[in-house]
Amino acid sequence: MNVLVISPSRLLRDIFISELIPKGIHVTWSENLDEVREKLEAKKLPQLDIVVFEAITKFDVFTYMKSLRYLLQNQKIVFVLYSEIKSKEDIFEYLKLGIGAFLVKPLDRSLVFSVLTKAYERFKGAPPERKLVRVEIEDGSATVEFTSLKGIRVISDLIDISVGGCAFRYLSKDEDAFSVGEELEEILLIFHSPYNIETTVRGKIHSKNPEKKIGVIIFTELTQDAIQKISKFIFHKVSLDYRI
Repeated sequence: MNVLVISPSRLLRDIFISELIPKGIHVTWSENLDEVREKLEAKKLPQLDIVVFEAITKFDVFTYMKSLRYLLQNQKIVFVLYSEIKSKEDIFEYLKLGIGAFLVKPLDRSLVFSVLTKAYERFKGAPPERKLVRVEIEDGSATVEFTSLKGIRVISDLIDISVGGCAFRYLSKDEDAFSVGEELEEILLIFHSPYNIETTVRGKIHSKNPEKKIGVIIFTELTQDAIQKISKFIFHKVSLDYRI
C-alpha cells in the first residue's frame, strides 16, 4: 500500500513514517500541491492508494480536493483529511466532496494506521498483503557495529535493512568472530551523512554466508527511538528525499 502525505509539517511526516513503515506501508511526502504536481510530471510518485492532506480552512479543503482530483484523475484513491473538525455539518460537506476518512487535530498518532486501513477497506476492499519495507544499501551510507560473544568488535557496512532486521558484509578477518544463533545485547546502527542518525537495538545472528561474507541479524528488541530512526532512514532511501 502506498500513502502520500501532503503537509508542510515535517513533524507530521515523521509521525506517519514511524507509524506506517514498520507495518509494511510505503510513505511518500510532499509539502504542497505544487510539489505533488512536480513529482507527477517527473514520474517520481508511485501508484497511490491513499492521499492524506492537511487543510486549515474549509476553503483549503475544497481547493485541495479539486486540485487532487485533477492531478490524480486516473487513479482510484482514498482521500483522508487531516484538519480541525468544527461541526457535523462540516463532516457531511467533506463526505460529499469524496473524503473517505478524517484525522482530527490534535493528531492521536495511535489512530493513524487504523483510520487509514479501515478507510481503504471501505472503499477498495481488503488491503494488499503487507511486508516489511526493506531497502538495499549500496553506497556505504550505513554501518553496523557489535561485540560478539568472543569479545570481538565487528564493524561492517550494511547492505540492506528493515525494521525486522538487517544484512551486512563482513571482512575476512571477522570470519570466526561471531556465530549463528548469538544473542547480541547492543547493536549500533549508524546512518552516515546526509542522514547523521544512529541508534541501538538488540538482535540475533540469524545466518552467515562464508562464501559471500554476508551476515544477517534479526532484531529482537527495538525501542521507539530505534523504530523511528530506522523508519526515517528507510523513508529517505525509498523516496530519495534528503530533507531531514
